[in-house]
Amino acid sequence: MDFRELKAFVHLSQSLHFSNTATAMHMSPSTLSRTIQRLENELGQSLFDRDNRKVKLTLSGRKLLIFAQNVLQQQQQLKQDFVEKSSHLEGELTLFCTVTAAHIYVPKLLEAFRKQYPAAEIRLETGDVALAFDKINDQSVDFAYAVFPEKLAKRYRFHSIESIPFKLIGPRMNTPFSKHMGKTEINWQKLPFVMPEAGPARERLQDWLTQMNLQPEVYAQVSGHEAIVSMTALGCGVSAIPLPVLEYSPLKDKVKILPASIPPLPLNLGICCLSKRLQSPLNKAFWEVVQNVYQDE
Repeated sequence: MDFRELKAFVHLSQSLHFSNTATAMHMSPSTLSRTIQRLENELGQSLFDRDNRKVKLTLSGRKLLIFAQNVLQQQQQLKQDFVEKSSHLEGELTLFCTVTAAHIYVPKLLEAFRKQYPAAEIRLETGDVALAFDKINDQSVDFAYAVFPEKLAKRYRFHSIESIPFKLIGPRMNTPFSKHMGKTEINWQKLPFVMPEAGPARERLQDWLTQMNLQPEVYAQVSGHEAIVSMTALGCGVSAIPLPVLEYSPLKDKVKILPASIPPLPLNLGICCLSKRLQSPLNKAFWEVVQNVYQDE
């Protein structure tokens, strides 16, 4: 067994999803399946119980997981120990963020980090902020721009960047429900809603609906803030999004911010990682740059 096989095994042990792990490891599902089979043949043990619906670690699999995590951590530490003996840090780390965050927050962070550590590389991965903590947990990324949850487990480190307004939006075009969106009064119960599929935006909007004692029609559940703006602009319904998403959207002129007597609470945006990942000198250096760049935010 080699390090790449162990990394694939560890990721699959945490995701329990062949397709997701294959994508994260940049290999095909069939290649991943053969990798796991080689490990099982080498050890003479079944590592996963799997059928068409689910994947589950066996007892032998759980034992190998502990071994693999220790080996990979020692490998990373050894690599960093060698790097520390040189005059600069090298290596690669992965940063997860939304497309909007990549435009607004990432550039000055990368500029500061590259200026201080030119030999280090940062791989940027974009996606829905709802996936941020999942990405951190399965260790497919080192750091992620995320929204501070109501309760933050002790295994995480979180550095706040900015409190972001969470705005209710509606279409500018004429729709069958436009008559319920008056300039001074809005009949929210009569409006169809485009709901975020998951994550902090859904939780924040659902909390607002509960606070307003509303149970409106849900037109659709959509993944990603940019898709929510698109569906709202097309007249599918009303919704709520972080203000920067609207400001940077090419469809911003096709939607409007809706006034509310009780506005939704803002979102606390920051950068998150697993505390144990900061044992790596490269990750620790990046975290220090994060704290310096965003200290006055």
